[in-house]
Amino acid sequence: MELKNFLGMRSVALLTVCTFVALCAAASTKKFSRGFPFPPHLIGTNYSAMNDLQAYKEKYDPVDLGIDLLDDHAPEYIRRALGEASLSDPAYNQYTPNDGTVRLRTAIADLYSPLVGQPLNPAENVLVTIGATEAMHSAIVGHTFADDEWILIEPAYSMYLPMIRMAGGVPRFTALKLNATGAPASGDDWKLDQEELQSLFNERTKGIILNNPVNPVGKVYTAEELEFIAELARERDVLVISDEAHEWITHKPHRRIASLPGMYERTITVGSASKSFSLAGWRIGWAYGHRDVLNHVKTVHMNSVDCAPAPQQEALAFAFEEEIRHFGSAHSYFATHREHVRRLRDMLVEAFADVGLKPVVASGGFCMLVDWTPIKSRVPRLAGSMDFAMWFIKHIGVLGLPATSYFGEEHKSIGQDYARFCYHKKVDTLEEAARKLSKLKGLL
Repeated sequence: MELKNFLGMRSVALLTVCTFVALCAAASTKKFSRGFPFPPHLIGTNYSAMNDLQAYKEKYDPVDLGIDLLDDHAPEYIRRALGEASLSDPAYNQYTPNDGTVRLRTAIADLYSPLVGQPLNPAENVLVTIGATEAMHSAIVGHTFADDEWILIEPAYSMYLPMIRMAGGVPRFTALKLNATGAPASGDDWKLDQEELQSLFNERTKGIILNNPVNPVGKVYTAEELEFIAELARERDVLVISDEAHEWITHKPHRRIASLPGMYERTITVGSASKSFSLAGWRIGWAYGHRDVLNHVKTVHMNSVDCAPAPQQEALAFAFEEEIRHFGSAHSYFATHREHVRRLRDMLVEAFADVGLKPVVASGGFCMLVDWTPIKSRVPRLAGSMDFAMWFIKHIGVLGLPATSYFGEEHKSIGQDYARFCYHKKVDTLEEAARKLSKLKGLL
């Protein structure tokens, strides 16, 4: 009898436990039944062209000219400075002031003050960020009220649009138009549609995102184009966020829009160690401008990332100081780097032209567009830029990015005939790409 009672009690206990577990499961199911939908303003921002190309890249192992990821060493004197900074003082491995180290902000101010014609105060007018990307993000978020409109000039770097949407802003688009008068075409043949740009302004316009030089076409804006943009900005009382990450890799004069009359007070200029010193992995960028507009950027930066990496800041300050010491001479890194990149560009231009494709010669930056349509009649299933990119990986063994990645829906058709290729690679890499491109000779 006692055994029977014991087993009965045990069954009741087991039933109680099972009932409790079932109720918990039901409650859990009910609690999460609604799911966690993607916020509407983020829909589409988690996609990039590499989502579609990654499987092809892994399967065919192409020469990667798609991403501007350098495959050679950055300058040795800067790399040594990083090691020395990390080993020399405990402070260089700890937090820095939110705005950046005094030494780096001072060096940035010393370099850019004469270039923009303003006495930049390191304490007020300079901010060190985690790459140019964070500087752009903080600038857009820091200045955007709900439904503020930002004008994007396409082709536009792919992160600008998500940044505007995440800030609660509204993008408005105008597109550069290719108007080539000679062959080969150049990045500067992509012209600003002044009438279209002017038509986008209204009472909700907060500002313009300017990329100079332009990634991916390699355009360097002319003085006349910058004057036109500046006149609109002054007249309509709007901001300009000028992404000048590739400023030191230009093969024609580069003018900063902040240097134009009345523009310093309404311009946030962004720079990057990734491009200026070939240090993409260090994640150091900067922004400078009038304190009244830079303060917004500082506020977002302080409350999201706090500060940039300390030892990299110390080493980069040394690099800036060295550049200031040699500025304007043929021996400065900016000068030698620019010439090195020009030679790499010319190698890839020649390789594409030699097999019958049409490279668009960049006047600045690390990348260029190539018109792939000469092979269209031989491979008629290629309906657009993404089809070409996939076919090129599989059959030629070279990875490029579809140029449609840099256009919104309204202007995406402009990019369908082009793919973007990065030429800032080791000579061996470009030579391997040229050998693979030779497969096209049988097609054209």
